[in-house]
Amino acid sequence: MQLSDLHNWIDERKVQIEDTFKTFVELNTFTDNTQGVDQGMDMVSRMVSQWGFTVEVINARHRLIKAGNGTAKPRILLISHMDTVFPPEGDFLHYESLPDGYVRGPGVGDIKGGMLMGIWSMLAMQELMDDFDVQMAISANEEKGSPTIRDWYLGGHVGADYAIGLEPGFPQGELSPTVPLGVVYQRRGYGAINFTIHGKASHSGTAHLGLSAIAALAPRITKIHALSDDSRGISTNVGTIAGGISPNTVAGTVTGTASFRFERLADGEEIRDAIQEIITDKYVYNEGLDLWDSAEAVVDAFIPPMERTDSNQLMVDIVLKEAERLGQNVVPIARGGGSDANFVSATGTASICGMGAPTQGIHTDQETIYLPVMFERINLLTSTIYRLIEQNS
Repeated sequence: MQLSDLHNWIDERKVQIEDTFKTFVELNTFTDNTQGVDQGMDMVSRMVSQWGFTVEVINARHRLIKAGNGTAKPRILLISHMDTVFPPEGDFLHYESLPDGYVRGPGVGDIKGGMLMGIWSMLAMQELMDDFDVQMAISANEEKGSPTIRDWYLGGHVGADYAIGLEPGFPQGELSPTVPLGVVYQRRGYGAINFTIHGKASHSGTAHLGLSAIAALAPRITKIHALSDDSRGISTNVGTIAGGISPNTVAGTVTGTASFRFERLADGEEIRDAIQEIITDKYVYNEGLDLWDSAEAVVDAFIPPMERTDSNQLMVDIVLKEAERLGQNVVPIARGGGSDANFVSATGTASICGMGAPTQGIHTDQETIYLPVMFERINLLTSTIYRLIEQNS
């Protein structure tokens, strides 16, 4: 098969792709529904094994799917995940075909559409090339930051030369047949720090016998929020707090979580350390009791950014050139949210993201894709992979 034949090849498989798509969307794979997620992993493993792909299990639950001969250069890694944010006890559980080619359902865009795009691109590559090496990592818990595979990513175990994240292709406006879709050249990093502040509980009528953990929290919030710096792409937020037992009680304990986002790894490490220092410092003193407040801070998440690099830009340039050739409307964008591509990028691998299905309403009960353009983007994804191999082998 030639690259010029790819459109017809995809067209002949549209019914099969949509039937498979519906099956995966109908299977609930909420992150905490481990049985459903594992069932999805087994389902995709059986399917691709029938096509001659090799499947490896990573850290008990994740999958690495391999197509090609495993020795050709460059090696290209596609990045996806099985889990979604929609619990099985919720109301948003089914694949729903809407008029004019739209489809609504849990995870249609994030990320089951993208996952199947990747699989069919790997299948197409078997028709296009004999000498190639394309792999796909599928995380079981990406929606929680991929805690049980992130170290595998950061360790560079897959040895990829290029990585392509299959997170949604976000429309730059209302989702429609012609709206521009983004290819992501940069993603911000994310961190979260859980904290506990200790004071001393007492009746509010005898406040001098206590030390308010809530009063001790207030200056910490002010200082953490003051770390935000739009000029450096840094934002900080204390988003949750809990403490106290009644209006008539001086709170003895407060818990909460501070989050932060950043564009450069060095900035993220600096802000992480600064927040921890702010939290563990002392602020309120009860002279009568000779007592200071105290606090502990625990880093709950630290996802490195997918920084903008020259090598990322070369990949973007290929995407844009292929999109123009195919008559697709694609524009380069930066995104605030992280993905597993961040981990791979942090190892120095050239990475882009947002090459998945055209999606709006992500993480809501209106999550919708435009199916005809999803099929077109299989062509774009495959062509991008093909050109990367052609130009760098």
